Amino acid sequence: MNTAAPASAGPDLFDTGPAGAARLQVRVLLDTGPTTDEVDRIEAIFAGCGMDAYAEGHSYGGPPPTSAFLIVLNVPLAPFLDTFVAEPDAGPDVRPAAGGGAARLAALVRTMQAMRADEELWGRPHGVKLEDSHSGHGVLLAAGLPDTAYDALLDLDLSGLDQWAIPVQLEWHPALHTWQARLTTVPRPFARRVPLRARAGDTPRARQCDDAEIGELWRLAGSAQVPAVTWQRAQIVLLSAQGSNIASIAQHTVTGPGRVRAVIRNFNDDGFASFDPGYDRGERPHPTPAEQRDARAVAARGPAPYGLTGPAWDAATLGDFLVREGVVEDVDPDWLAALLADAGN
Repeated sequence: MNTAAPASAGPDLFDTGPAGAARLQVRVLLDTGPTTDEVDRIEAIFAGCGMDAYAEGHSYGGPPPTSAFLIVLNVPLAPFLDTFVAEPDAGPDVRPAAGGGAARLAALVRTMQAMRADEELWGRPHGVKLEDSHSGHGVLLAAGLPDTAYDALLDLDLSGLDQWAIPVQLEWHPALHTWQARLTTVPRPFARRVPLRARAGDTPRARQCDDAEIGELWRLAGSAQVPAVTWQRAQIVLLSAQGSNIASIAQHTVTGPGRVRAVIRNFNDDGFASFDPGYDRGERPHPTPAEQRDARAVAARGPAPYGLTGPAWDAATLGDFLVREGVVEDVDPDWLAALLADAGN
């Protein structure tokens, strides 16, 4: 998946087609090769996990002895690990039985490591590095990593590792029996504890989007012609699709974290239809008392004092004005209808 700005747009605005997630895309980078047999095997391994894999060489080092001895999985990091946190077919917020998801992740990693385990051929056994395709943050999975490390990895909250965070590499400390976030761009060795996952559902992420959907998100987020409601929601989802966490999205869009979460969950459930100002499903906005007061005042005065034409407000114009001018954070069609009725429109 490429989340960079595209050359062309994707599906129609407010397309209500299937909102199911695209398959996770994994770039598998090998320091030598890969051979045709390795390509076929890698594709089969990840297909068994419901993912599409593409194998190629990488620039972390040349053939042994200069090799970095790494197999790099370039992938959206948090969504990749989330697929192992949730049991298959159990839904995104279901935690597996002890060892379930961790055992599957460990098996995948060890299968990859076995491809480069021959010391005579490769110099030494290879480790696996998970490299976030959005930010460059990484997780080093060394050869011989214990099962407890995989269990602990899936308990970590990686939502703070986005494109604006200082680059880190997560490494297992065998003596401390914990994962550390080691800062990779500071002039001295320095690591930090990684927080544990919050309650399920507190840190939603935009579902995996295909290139056409990413193109449409870029089009909407860069357009001055779409409604303000649509523009704002597209901005939120695009940032999430690029790997930003809830706090960063809230900061960059000047939107409350609760509303950011709701917009992402609505998109995951209903796709681009959730960007329509008339969207009346999912998690609806709840204006604060101050927003309610100010919105009622705007509705009562009519559009003329605000430089807009027309003798009276309609729902589309009022909703767009309230969001565009920051009177309210977001709008709901039923709330707008009640607001207009109270104002006598």
